[in-house]
Amino acid sequence: MFIFVILGLLVCTEAQGISAGTPVFVLKGEDLLLNVTKAVVLGKFDDFSWKCNKSNIVRFTFNDKGASPHYTGRIEFPENNFSVKLKNLQEADSGVYTAVVMKDSGDETEAKYSVKVQDRASLPLLTVSSVSESSSSCSFTVTCSSQDSHINSTFTCDTRTCSQEGGERSEGIPDTFLQVYQSSGSIICNHSNHVSWTNDTNTIKDVCHQQDDPEGLSVCLVKTCVFSVGLIIMVSAVITVHLMEKLNKNK
Repeated sequence: MFIFVILGLLVCTEAQGISAGTPVFVLKGEDLLLNVTKAVVLGKFDDFSWKCNKSNIVRFTFNDKGASPHYTGRIEFPENNFSVKLKNLQEADSGVYTAVVMKDSGDETEAKYSVKVQDRASLPLLTVSSVSESSSSCSFTVTCSSQDSHINSTFTCDTRTCSQEGGERSEGIPDTFLQVYQSSGSIICNHSNHVSWTNDTNTIKDVCHQQDDPEGLSVCLVKTCVFSVGLIIMVSAVITVHLMEKLNKNK
């Protein structure tokens, strides 16, 4: 019984995918090729049409073709088949695009695409707050925000590593995502969609001074050690010269 339920769900899921069409994401201003992969042969009384949300884009007949006035200057026919290229897509061009052959015996769907036109992801903002430091560790909270959403994450760092809590991927408006994470000594706030991404960063050592030197030695401490060793050598040299002069006089 359980197996039949699973098989039924799989069949339903596959059917929904076919009904919705192949998902396609396009960057605003780019072109889209609506492709027919299998050979289509029109009879004398057959029509072939590309439709967007059931409205005609272009119609092919046995010996002619014509585009909708809305697509004048925005449509090309790149090949000697029924594929078409739409130019300079805008967000309003999002929709379900279907290739249909109309015959006396009934309509046949040859291709179907669910198209979403997206603008570039906006630049996010990374802000740091609630910094708490001790001699061995540092804890701070960051906020990664876009125009439509934000997420928070807390980092705890010592002289070598940082651990993170929160900052998982979050969805703002549909098909856009925010994520905050650490990489190569930086905190990265990433804003993305299906066609582009952008980010804002902050260096961990600018927030946590424990991270200035991965070996746990500060630059100031190294300079102090070098100066001290040099001073000892100089004093030893002066004492040695003074003793040598004294021994020479006593001979």
